[in-house]
Formats: sequence, C-alpha cells, structure tokens
Amino acid sequence: MAIREIISFSKDCLTGEISTEKKVKKDNGIKGKVLVELFDANNEKKIRETYTENIIPDVIFKDIFARFFAGDVMGIGNTNHDNTKDLFSHIYLTDSTKPELKTAERVLGNVIGYAHRDNTYSGDATDRGTINTAETKMEVENNRIRVNFVFDFPTHAANGEFESIFWGEAPTRKNAFYSGPSIFGRNYTGDGHILVYNDDDNKHIYWSLRYLIDESASKHTIYTDYHKGFTLFDATHFSVDSNLIKFPEDLKGHQVMIPFDYNIDGFVNWNQATTLLNEDGEAIESLTKAIPVLKEDGDVDYYVGFYRWSGLLIIYKWSSVGVLQSKVSIDDYAIEFQDEYGADFNYRDITIDPVFWGGKIEIMGYNSRTDPNTDETIYSSRLIRLNLDGTKHSELDLKPRTGNAHWFISNGMDGGNIERRCHVSSLSGRSKNRLYIYYNGVNGGNSFYQVITADGNLLEAYRDQWDFNASNFKLFNKIGTDKWISQYKNHSTHGTNRYYFGIYYGATSMPCGAHTKLVNPVQKTDANTMKVQYMFEIDLVDYLNDLY
Repeated sequence: MAIREIISFSKDCLTGEISTEKKVKKDNGIKGKVLVELFDANNEKKIRETYTENIIPDVIFKDIFARFFAGDVMGIGNTNHDNTKDLFSHIYLTDSTKPELKTAERVLGNVIGYAHRDNTYSGDATDRGTINTAETKMEVENNRIRVNFVFDFPTHAANGEFESIFWGEAPTRKNAFYSGPSIFGRNYTGDGHILVYNDDDNKHIYWSLRYLIDESASKHTIYTDYHKGFTLFDATHFSVDSNLIKFPEDLKGHQVMIPFDYNIDGFVNWNQATTLLNEDGEAIESLTKAIPVLKEDGDVDYYVGFYRWSGLLIIYKWSSVGVLQSKVSIDDYAIEFQDEYGADFNYRDITIDPVFWGGKIEIMGYNSRTDPNTDETIYSSRLIRLNLDGTKHSELDLKPRTGNAHWFISNGMDGGNIERRCHVSSLSGRSKNRLYIYYNGVNGGNSFYQVITADGNLLEAYRDQWDFNASNFKLFNKIGTDKWISQYKNHSTHGTNRYYFGIYYGATSMPCGAHTKLVNPVQKTDANTMKVQYMFEIDLVDYLNDLY
C-alpha cells in the first residue's frame, strides 16, 4: 500500500503565525480531512484555523471485513452492521494528547464538546454542538466521493482546550462493551445464531446451554480459547437428573471440572471431566470457584480452587486427576488482614484466575478508621495476593487516582479526599495485565470504575460503565490474555422452549471510528464561536479491477 505525506497546520489569523507538522499516512483510498475554525463572537472575525487529516484504526477495516464475510457469507451469528456504523455517529473534541495510531481503538481524554452526525441541537448543554445541515454537503469531483460534515459550537458550548477529534458511539454507549464480528454459532438454516430446541435431535445441546455454560449449575466458567474452556459444575444440582441427557453416574454428587468445546457435538467431552475430591478421596462438600492450570501442551497440570463463607477461606490444590494435594484455611480474614491501626479487613471480592498464568490468588477489600480531627471515615482499599499455601505474597495499594479526569473535580473528589469519598466494591474484570475495579461512593462521593495495570499503574482514571447496554450478551476474558469474548445466549419460552447462542469478538470499550490529533491544542472560550468541518473523501475506483 502506498504511503503519502500530508502537512498539518495551525494558523493564528490575527498574527499570521503558522505552525506545521508533517504526517505520514497509508494511501488506502479513504481520507478524513479536518478543518477547525475559531471566530470572535462579537465581530465574527476568524481568529484561528487548524487543518489536519485523520487515521481510521485498522480494527474498523478488520471489523467490516470479518463482520461481512463471517456473518453474511458464512452465515455465522447475527450480523449487525449498525455496530460498526454507529462508531461514526458522533464527533468528539477531547483533550487527549495521544498520537494517532492505527491501533488506537477508542475515544480517549476528557470530552470538551461533541455533536451528533445527523441530528441538530439547539439546547443549552455546555458540551454539545450541532450538525449544520445547510452547510453539510456531498459532491463527486476529481474522481472522488466527498461528504463534508459541518458542525457548529456556539459561545456556551465546548469551552476549554482540546487537541484530539474522534468519531465514536453515542455518549451513553461509548464506554460500553463492544460485540465485534461473529466467531461461532450457525444454525441449521445457515443464517444466524445456533438455534436449539429441547427435542430429541438437540436436547443434549439444549442441556449444555441450559445448565452448563455459565448457568445455574455452573459455579465458574473460563474460556481458554474462543471456542473452548472449563466450567466448575455442581453435580449435586437437579440438572443431573434431567431427561435431556444421561448424566454420567460416577460424576453425580461431586464438584466437577468439565471441559467444554463448541466443536464437539453437545459441547462436552465427558471422558475428560474430573471430580475434585476431599482428603478422604470422596466428594468434596462444596466449592466456590475452581480452575485448571495447564501445561504448555494444553493438558491439565493441576487444579486450584477455594471455598469462601463469611470470614472463612479454604484454598485447595488437586492433581490433574482430582486427587487433593493440599488444603489450607484462613479462619477469619477480617482479623488476618487487619491494618496497622488494628482495623478489621472488609472483604469485597476474590479471584483465582491469575493462578492460571502463574500469578497469585487475589483478595480485595478495605480497612477503615476515623480521622480524629474531622470525624470522617478513611477507607484504605487493598489487593492482597496470596500463595496457594495461604501465606501473603504481596499487596497492592488500591487508593484510586484521579489522573486528569474532570469527572472527579465536578463531583467534589480529589487526591486529598478520595479515600474519604469511596472504597473498593468489586473486581469487575481481570485480564492478564489489567484490573477493572468498581469503587463505591460514600460520604458524598460518587461511584465509578477505574482501570489499572497488574502493577498498579493507572490506565483509566474514570469510566462510567461496565456492561453491554444490550441484553443477552456477556463478556468473558480469554484467560491468560488481555483479549475478550462476547457470548450471546437467549432463552426463549415463546411457543417452544429454545436457545439462541453465539460467540463474537469482544472488547471492554467501543472502538473509535477515527482519530485526528491537531498540530496544537485549540482553546475556545465563551467569547468564541467555532466551526468544525470534517470531510470524508473516497477515491473512485475501476470497480471491476481495483481494490481499496
């Protein structure tokens, strides 16, 4: 693919001073050209203009191709091209200083202003502009198709400093999970999700979807690949007596690690199911979670798990055939993890998933004490890492950081009072290198999500949601990686009982449609109006011979 150079500039129209920057772009036949014009509101005289071109991340091209070919051609899953199209529904002006990268995949920075691509707006919101439908034009000229979107921001809107312009999803959805192209799920008609009824032909698959895959009898499910994984199954559950399958008698009454694989008819290889035994070689009474640890060749090396109740934590390790190798107990972790002030530890969450990739068991919570000077409660949020023998390996301070997120200031929270306004509530997500933490607002503080690295470095100070904004989808980490899987499962009882099921690529945030970084930041105040022109330009091609 050819490479082209473009010159970006920022011009002070009052002094004539010009700043320039050279950018190198792939000549892929699609261009996004941006012109920002700042005017004096009193005399409408232009005082600054800035021009540059954008980058459309590679994920957009991959998404369009895979969504069309896997979904429309191969008939996998339910193709929804709106998922991609909606990434170009809003324009965002943000203070992000990150460079344009082909791998930049989301709207970043504090949003200074935004506008909808099609819907006009005339309200008094301080961050919202409007599409100028009269000046937005389409033309075909010089062997190119062009649409020049024009957005207006009045004196009260988008005041502040911005340096990046993104295309993205709606404000209420731009931080939601993203369901990408289809990976698995093709029904007998060759179009759409897997569709199974509780009849003779499909009842074994129906049983797996009803009880095994992240359902009532499944205590913990992990994906080791996009199509397979393991689930801890409670075989004391009534589902083992279902007439949908003949459940193996030797597994009944046990806590069972069951591998699943969507390439297998019925999804389960019962010969590889493993019962996890107690010290007497009998069925262990109860478990909260358990996972396998695999060898390099993919075979099970050993299993680890735990049982938690009130202040009790019991950690187990089993051989690859389910024989108990070790069992240790922490009788009261409230006392075990008291702080230096003698305050009890308040448990909030626990994960054993890091053991899969060589990490430790992680238990999350906080200690609290009263400040004698202000009578306020101070919350010390902590992540304690445990070895399999129950001893403490290390600890991570989970005091939230405000970064440069404007949200904290607008909610009366800052680095000085943050530990008095919130504490950890749950570990919403865990991938190999990232922790997604939910903090609960207290004492006048508000709740929020924060993302940090496994070492505690701040990645995202504030995000407002951790969900799909859509029913029947659930996000799973591809364990041992920072990749995610979107699982769709819908149980319908309208007419005949049936399940719809599919697997998609997943992400913890919506990608951006495009990103443009300006040469210099643009500073707008209530003395200015502003016009943003964003032109998309597509080369006309010899349709039968050329490719984009």
